[in-house]
Amino acid sequence: MTGSEGRGFILRSAPDGPWAGWAGSRFLEEGLASVHAAPGRALARLMNLVSLLPGGFGLIWDHPPAWMQALPSESRQGWWEAITAVPSLSLHLEPDIAQQLPGGAFRGWVHASGMPEGSLGEHWRQGVIGWVPRAGTEWHLPDLGVAAHGDEVPPGWLWGEVTLVLGALPALASGEALVAAMSEAQGAAERGLAQRLASGAWVDLPFSRKAVGWRLSLAGGTEFLRSGGTWPPALGQLRALKALLQERLRTPIHLGACSDLQVAAQLGRQALREGHPWRASLPLPPAPGAFTPGLAADPRDPVPLEARSMQPSAWPDTLDHPPVTLLRVPAVPPEAGAQTLLGQIEASPALRWLPPDLPPPGPFDPDRPWAPAAAFPFPADPGNGIQRGLFENLD
Repeated sequence: MTGSEGRGFILRSAPDGPWAGWAGSRFLEEGLASVHAAPGRALARLMNLVSLLPGGFGLIWDHPPAWMQALPSESRQGWWEAITAVPSLSLHLEPDIAQQLPGGAFRGWVHASGMPEGSLGEHWRQGVIGWVPRAGTEWHLPDLGVAAHGDEVPPGWLWGEVTLVLGALPALASGEALVAAMSEAQGAAERGLAQRLASGAWVDLPFSRKAVGWRLSLAGGTEFLRSGGTWPPALGQLRALKALLQERLRTPIHLGACSDLQVAAQLGRQALREGHPWRASLPLPPAPGAFTPGLAADPRDPVPLEARSMQPSAWPDTLDHPPVTLLRVPAVPPEAGAQTLLGQIEASPALRWLPPDLPPPGPFDPDRPWAPAAAFPFPADPGNGIQRGLFENLD
């Protein structure tokens, strides 16, 4: 992975290929006629691909392979456990296929128009899977981008990811600094990829130059509002900046929200170190000078669920894929509590619950630790919810 810093943004890319990508599950079967006898070969192909992409890979399970149906139930469950344990891989499924998943915590997302219900809803509230609200037939992949249309999901790629601070939008509105940094990184990645392809060191998944874009992610939403910013003009600036970058770079731009805690903290340290104007929105010492990831409250802070999940009402008209909201709770929420929360959100982001029996995601920052699960508010349940006592856990 290579990275560079600019005034109010951080760019990450790969030195000799794409930064991240996604594809449908059909590519696992190409050239592997006997994979039903050795599904490990398909898993090895997938792991080889993921190892080349430092930004991660999204596997869209858009068809049920015949060899999967021929496997015994225990072997099929072992396959799911193995495939979801691949580092930097996120699995995306439709509700009917998600029913086959085993228990446990993994990076799986179910794409459905409504809130998961029944046994799938139990897995969702237990934190086994995440839910991405789906409108239409497109696949909107959190932290990646939007898959192109087609009967089969074609491969898609990202040259890199640029994370910018919302408070720095006026300084970045011209796009000159972003275009220069992105063009330089893209040229280096293309030259390195040409050598990789010529040496036969690429995987079997086809690479198309036209299917490569960039991801533009946002951080510091809480600090932006704290400093007096308003969403309508900011979202308008973002749409204009996206159009400018697409015109200058002649490549797709996937606009989304940052969910990387380390990158957001690095942007905060940059603002303090270099004395940028937007440093004034950061908390005062001894609180760490770090921006919050995304547009809502920091998932590590025990603030109300609404503050962690509430997004700007116009985000579906601006962002290309939903922001990721990680909701830590002191107990598994009931279905009524989840419905109450969704009723307070105009357009739901991608939601994943984090009950206390699941560990928070790393890496862990000693300056900004996760609060204990017992400190987080419990979701309201108008029926049989548990009301925490006023003096509960008081020492």
